Amino acid sequence: MTTSAGNGRVLGRLLGIAWEHRARCALILIVQVLLFGLSVLGFGWTGVAMDVIRGALDAAAPAPRWPWGIAPPGGLSALQTVCGIAGAIIVLALARTGLSVASGFLIGDLVHGELVPKIRARVYEKLQDLSFRFYDKNDSGALFNRVTSDVQHLRSFIDGVLIQSLVVLLALLVYGSYMLALHPGLTAACLASTPVLALITVRYSRGVLPAHAQMRDRFDHLVLGFSESVHGVQVVKGFAAERTFLGDLLQRNGDVRDSQRSIFNQLSRYIASVDLLVQLNVAVLLLYGGLLVARGTLTVGQLMVFAGMLAQLTMHVTTMATIVNTLQESLIGASRVFEVLDTAIEVESPAHPVDVPLVGQIRFERVSFRYGDQDAVHELDLELRAGERVALFGTAGAGKSTLLSLIPRYYDPQQGRVLIDGIDVRQLELAKLRQGTAFVFQESFLFSNTVAANIAFSAPDATEAQIERAARLACAHEFIEGLPEGYQTLLGELATNLSGGQRQRLALARALVRDPRILLLDDPTSALDAETSREVFRALDSACHGRTTVIATHRPQLLARADRVLVMERGRIVQQGTHDELLARDGLYRRVHLDELSGWAEKAS
Repeated sequence: MTTSAGNGRVLGRLLGIAWEHRARCALILIVQVLLFGLSVLGFGWTGVAMDVIRGALDAAAPAPRWPWGIAPPGGLSALQTVCGIAGAIIVLALARTGLSVASGFLIGDLVHGELVPKIRARVYEKLQDLSFRFYDKNDSGALFNRVTSDVQHLRSFIDGVLIQSLVVLLALLVYGSYMLALHPGLTAACLASTPVLALITVRYSRGVLPAHAQMRDRFDHLVLGFSESVHGVQVVKGFAAERTFLGDLLQRNGDVRDSQRSIFNQLSRYIASVDLLVQLNVAVLLLYGGLLVARGTLTVGQLMVFAGMLAQLTMHVTTMATIVNTLQESLIGASRVFEVLDTAIEVESPAHPVDVPLVGQIRFERVSFRYGDQDAVHELDLELRAGERVALFGTAGAGKSTLLSLIPRYYDPQQGRVLIDGIDVRQLELAKLRQGTAFVFQESFLFSNTVAANIAFSAPDATEAQIERAARLACAHEFIEGLPEGYQTLLGELATNLSGGQRQRLALARALVRDPRILLLDDPTSALDAETSREVFRALDSACHGRTTVIATHRPQLLARADRVLVMERGRIVQQGTHDELLARDGLYRRVHLDELSGWAEKAS
């Protein structure tokens, strides 16, 4: 697909969005037509007033030519006529003011009151439906910009491009028609530069588009760097890397500045070219128009009207620079928004889902999954009995977390299938599948809300008793009671007012509050000290009772509590058995544990 074809497709979709709001747009244009009509009428009467004054001073001067034949009754003096025209112009000015306010309100209500919230909601809703794979490929800075500034750029197409372009077109039609009625030759001479202006505009439009695309990418990079420096402030300060991060951010900021400078340089040249053409038009008006007045073909008043309308027309034409620049920003922003909206939903509920209560039997049949070209799980066959507690053991990158993620369909395998109670998980309703499973991630993310609200996140209707029971199971009740407001204590951003172990126990309580049939734990004790780990081990003994539990862990205490340990290496299960059986058998499991024991012995000595 060529760039022009892609831009044409984006432009077509933008026009489609405008068409959805055609009634509002039509009303705005009607108001604009009335504004132009009043403007033309005011210019016409101003010219007549000048001719009336000139006639009062020079009896030989041409008689005033009233626009559209609208003339005052006879017998009025020149002073009375001019006063009457002045009063009419004041009325017109008041009417124009009212219409201008109405136009601004209509445009603001359309783009800010309806269009922006609607599109932003659509983008956010689509982001909620996309799989983890989409988030793996897109950094957070780019996604933040697409929901915020890119939506604003898409909005600017309506008020900054479409409506303004139609306003310019209306100005050409209204003012141009009146000017043609006054003198076709003078109109043609003053507007002879229009083809040159069109050529310059097209050239500028094509040249500035790549610069806008580059600027958006660099701005994403800047936002990402700033976001990482804020979220990782403890690491930055811990390694005294403030100056390094500052230098990196200044570099990214400089890249954005360079892109904007390139855009501004091109825009400045375009504006200067347009202004040169406008000044040439004024020169033509003075030379040719003055000659026509000298010959008596035009009155002085008509020349003033012509000059005023040419000035208004020129003002609207010069906005083409802003319109074209806004169009390029809109095309880039809209293409990025549409990229999200057009992304295929890889993981979604079937049209006719199977509705059965989950018991908890899990089976993998020849399952393979890869990230790009790298296999994470390879032709895996595995069966987990309902209520069984299974531990996954392996070195980093062995595929443990991926295996866990395939059960609640955070990803779908490229080959094979995952079944729960004999039913392919792709036949189950996604929401009910995930309500029947609970996942405790390796990194415990908590929201800026109360402790109780965080625990009840997966079950908003949970009672206080259910919340407290889940907290007790996760060995979190005691430390929660010690917080300033207990369960109503408000957590800060990223819950930095809690320790790592406390955050992880709250995440475990959040998983247990809805009493899931399947419990998935990705290294749940990685951030806990030895004493707290022992409390959680005891809590897991009761929490896992009656549930199918899959735990990815390297902790011997958890591995020993499992009914079965699966040893993974490069996406395959290379050993399985109980903790004691695997220790007694030569293999990866025994070698890793012996290496760890050797390392501890060396530290102790």
